[in-house]
Amino acid sequence: RYIEVTGFPGTPSLDSIRGRLVHTDVEPTGSFVSSNPTLNAIQKIVRWGQRTNLHSVQTDCAQRDERVGWMGDLQTTAEEAMLNFDMAAFYTNTMQNIRDIQGADGTVTDTVPHKYGSRPADPAWGTAYPQLCWYMYEQYGDRRMLEESYEGVKRYVEFLRSRAPDHILRFSYYGDWVAVERTPGEYVSAYFYYNDVNILRKMAEVLGKTANAQAYAQLAGQIKEAFNREFLNTKTANYANGTQTANAMALFLDLVPEPAKDQPSLRGTVQFNLTQDVLYEHDSHLTTGFIGVKYLLPLLTRNGQADLAYDLAAKTTYPSWGYMIENGATTLWELWQKRLGPSMNSHNHPMMGSIGAWFYEALAGINAETPGYERLRIQPQIVRDLTWASASVESVRGTVSSSWTHSPGIITLDVTIPTNSVATVMIPKDIEMTEVTVREGERVVWENGKFVPGAPGVTGGREVSGAIVLEVGSGRYNFKLSGR
Repeated sequence: RYIEVTGFPGTPSLDSIRGRLVHTDVEPTGSFVSSNPTLNAIQKIVRWGQRTNLHSVQTDCAQRDERVGWMGDLQTTAEEAMLNFDMAAFYTNTMQNIRDIQGADGTVTDTVPHKYGSRPADPAWGTAYPQLCWYMYEQYGDRRMLEESYEGVKRYVEFLRSRAPDHILRFSYYGDWVAVERTPGEYVSAYFYYNDVNILRKMAEVLGKTANAQAYAQLAGQIKEAFNREFLNTKTANYANGTQTANAMALFLDLVPEPAKDQPSLRGTVQFNLTQDVLYEHDSHLTTGFIGVKYLLPLLTRNGQADLAYDLAAKTTYPSWGYMIENGATTLWELWQKRLGPSMNSHNHPMMGSIGAWFYEALAGINAETPGYERLRIQPQIVRDLTWASASVESVRGTVSSSWTHSPGIITLDVTIPTNSVATVMIPKDIEMTEVTVREGERVVWENGKFVPGAPGVTGGREVSGAIVLEVGSGRYNFKLSGR
């Protein structure tokens, strides 16, 4: 944004200077755009902040004397990065860097390669080890990554176990960093202990290590029980101190226990408390730090509250991504607030970029159901005043795209499914719609409450609450849903 020129003959102008963007050569592989200019501006600063912090290491910031690979930043932005760019080679190298830095006792460090921070890493930072490994498998179908990292991740989890004799991991340095409302650090650490054991269990299942998978499934169950004993207030149905981060994280990993017979759902009450906090106590504003915000929008969307998630995403008042835009941001900030001064004032810090994944997965509805996009789910969220959204991802199997428009009584959805993939396409319908008809091109595929066979590539259909669900093979489709 700023440069200093000395020794120039005369007065320099913009024409006197040539700027060169320097970063690791990752190809753009994804795009997202919508009818909301604020969301488009956020997508731009997410991508720009990510790209300008890729220099062999994914740095935390590009403009001050730090520029190191903080693992917390890495784990919160990896999903967004892999949807926007081809990160396969870059993150393969990152995983090797993590394995190189791992100690004989299983510990990893806050930064990789290690320059600042501690060993052992804060658990919300160290989780980047198992988390990135699993994200790579999900996005690229890269089983090799699981094979190469399994023993290292196992040693890391066993180190965490050694620090949690009562199944609660308590040590924490940062927790939900830069939060508006602080969540206890030990809560965040205990959450990631459960998360990491669960990922190790899934890795063992994929690799055919049945005995290990069963052992870690049992450990995860013990951690879940201890977690709820320690942090769940059954009288108020809140976790820890009841922040948005605390309740959203517990809901996200289904940590809320099942109710006793004939008792009301405790999960529903925790979710109600979270909704009340966001909607009424904070006027549809978030209060999380960069750890908690990763879970908030996806959790609300999964729970049928995509409109509320959209309200958070589209806000332009503090604290929000739009507030950064309104105050001149060209890349993401380190803090929600606009603060100037000698420290904590980075205005190129991609750690808040997890919203970028939500654009693709929720608003456009592109979701890999199985590793490497062999099976997909296209489930766009048609929300509030948004009249259209469009996204595409160059997956390992080819182009995946989803573009929709919405006008009264009509929803169109254009979908591309790559070769050797199949997809479940969920076309939302307005609640008040009756007599719904769906066409693919000129062919009717749904009418009078029934699937109508005959359209090439469309193999089945059914109706669920709020959507018509179609099963399709690879190809390009133009769906049009209309109703009264």
